[in-house]
Amino acid sequence: MSSPRFSRALFISVLLLVIIPLLILAGLMIGRLYLSSIDQANTSLQWQARNNAASLEQLLFKLEKNSQLLSSTKAITELPNKVVYSQFALAQLQEFVAQNPQIKASIVIDNQGFIVEGYPITSLNLNYKLTKSILESAQTSIEQNTIQIIDNPQVTELLAPLQAKQNALLAITSTLLHEQDSLSEPIIKTGVLVSFVPLSEALKWLAIHNEQPVYQAGKQVQITAQGNILYSVGDAGDSGKLMGQASISNVFFAGKPTSLQFQINEAKTTYTSAVKQTAILAGLLIVGLSIISFISVRWLTARLHNPLNRITALSREYALGNYKQDTDDFHYQEFKDIADSLSSMADTIDIQITSLQLEKLRAERSEQVKSQFLANMSHEIRTPMNGIVGFLQLLNKSTLTQEQAEFVRQINNCSDVLLTVINDILDFSKIEANKIELESRQCDLVALCHDLILLFKPSCDAKGVGCRLEVSSLHSLNVECDEIRVKQVLINLLSNAVKFTNQGEIILSLTLQSRDEHQTAVVISVKDTGIGIAEDKITALFNPFVQAQSSTTREYGGTGLGLAISKGMIDLMGGTIGIDSELGKGTEFTINVNFKSLNPQDASAKEHQSDEDTQFDFKAVDKPILIAEDNPINQIVITKYLTQLGLNYELAENGQIACEKTLTQDYALILMDIQMPVMDGLTASENLLARPDFDTPIIAVSANAMKDDIENSAKIGISDHIAKPINFAELEKALANWLSQQPLK
Repeated sequence: MSSPRFSRALFISVLLLVIIPLLILAGLMIGRLYLSSIDQANTSLQWQARNNAASLEQLLFKLEKNSQLLSSTKAITELPNKVVYSQFALAQLQEFVAQNPQIKASIVIDNQGFIVEGYPITSLNLNYKLTKSILESAQTSIEQNTIQIIDNPQVTELLAPLQAKQNALLAITSTLLHEQDSLSEPIIKTGVLVSFVPLSEALKWLAIHNEQPVYQAGKQVQITAQGNILYSVGDAGDSGKLMGQASISNVFFAGKPTSLQFQINEAKTTYTSAVKQTAILAGLLIVGLSIISFISVRWLTARLHNPLNRITALSREYALGNYKQDTDDFHYQEFKDIADSLSSMADTIDIQITSLQLEKLRAERSEQVKSQFLANMSHEIRTPMNGIVGFLQLLNKSTLTQEQAEFVRQINNCSDVLLTVINDILDFSKIEANKIELESRQCDLVALCHDLILLFKPSCDAKGVGCRLEVSSLHSLNVECDEIRVKQVLINLLSNAVKFTNQGEIILSLTLQSRDEHQTAVVISVKDTGIGIAEDKITALFNPFVQAQSSTTREYGGTGLGLAISKGMIDLMGGTIGIDSELGKGTEFTINVNFKSLNPQDASAKEHQSDEDTQFDFKAVDKPILIAEDNPINQIVITKYLTQLGLNYELAENGQIACEKTLTQDYALILMDIQMPVMDGLTASENLLARPDFDTPIIAVSANAMKDDIENSAKIGISDHIAKPINFAELEKALANWLSQQPLK
């Protein structure tokens, strides 16, 4: 037996929903006369409310101007400071109240909230809390004149007694501004002039102004603010009312800015008597149709809403990841098909999620293996490179013939190229893994560019190629950036320019685009007159291991990583790098980047900072240097160099021997290799630094040169870290720094 069709149930439901509105429309047509009458009445009341509100707003504006005019007289402005003007001020207040019959009292308040003078005499009895609050509200407003609502029965009874349910007062305030002969304070505020206007008097004026009563039988006039009835007169009955409302003016009520509302209420019975019977019939018809609609909708809800809820609950469980859900047996075939589709989709998603989790685990393991491989490769290659570079530096300091010196120079160049290839591969791998973090330090870009020109000028002179710097009129340009990474990018670009340029010139230019207190926008370009790049090769030039020509690697050498690394570095800095090249005419690389602007005071301090370095006397160190190194070649390199410096030393083949030697001998400094047999350098350093009386500096000298290795050394307390291959200038600087902090005996 097939399940009922949802389409048939939907057809019946829609049919009912069409018939019922037609019946309701018939009832609405009957009540059209009623609604039309009510609409006309509302329009009339709204017009009356707006007309009366405009008249009252005109009155308040006039009283504000009169109050401001009075507040500018000398007797009033100087009264809070000079009592001698009291009689004059009283006469002016009396005249002001007489000329403005809507105002029942006027007082002058000083800057502390005390009443200085007022008219009539009863106004002097006002409560200090009231006058203080009036003063504070007037001071918080940026306007000279303000209107405040005083809804206090005691004040109302004192200043404007009236037999009414509500009769609030409007306090019109004008700030007293006294001019004085002072450059520092040409104008001072001496107090506030306050005039009280009962709302009942304002409505009396409105009746006279309009030449007709404000309210009539069956009408009610109210003035409200923030839902509070401030004044009410007349009665519109307790049954249905029509209302017209309009805003009068901006005032302060309970310390907050608001607006007065003029409201007219009128009983509906005035307009509904002619259509009362029609409305009753229409109402009965609507009630009947509503009952029918209620029953129909309830039946429809019971037939349709429940399966929809079950489908929703099933979808929610799938959304939460609970894919193993049993589908219910739905009454309608369409809902059953939807549930089956959701279940099938959930099974597919579950399978895909499991597959993705497995792929994620494989990717994480692959990344770990890759990182470990890079670390091992870095260590294994740098260890023999340290021997090559170290012996070259030692050989270069010995007496050599011209031919031998040339051989050493060529070997040194080859080792530099090999080390550059190693660093490029490691840098590119770190960029791919998002492990490079830029440092921020003070840098003079002009000085950096000058240094690079001096670095590449010998190579350019050897090829007969010009090399110059263009900085316009810039003498210095100090910013905050990662100086090492900026220099690395420019060295890559200049190296390529020198490599591929055989005639003409190479130009390094630096241009300041814009500068403010936050950012400094610069453009750096490297332009050459070399072999150029074909247009179809430019788009892929920044991809790793890509070169412009297939013969480039054989003819010029290189890994094809320099430009990929440069683009990665510039992207990390938030800049862009572009290329403009023509085959056979040359190439120009352009870098646009925004550096953090440097505080001028910090830049000035750096320019005047002394660069005088004191030469450290290594021969004055009496204590020996402990060298923890297991590689014989590296032992020879380090000991030979320390001997040239005039330092004594002792050797330890592993970390355990180093720890044992420190128990019987006091050392000036320890050079600690990281990877050693028996006990590695990190473990040995931790053991030494854990001793309470141990204060000897430890410098890590290791082929573990990645950032994580340096951070791990610093965490356990190792003083410094020097990467292999050892740069003797860097090693000498580190030795001088830490030995100078040790007491010499």
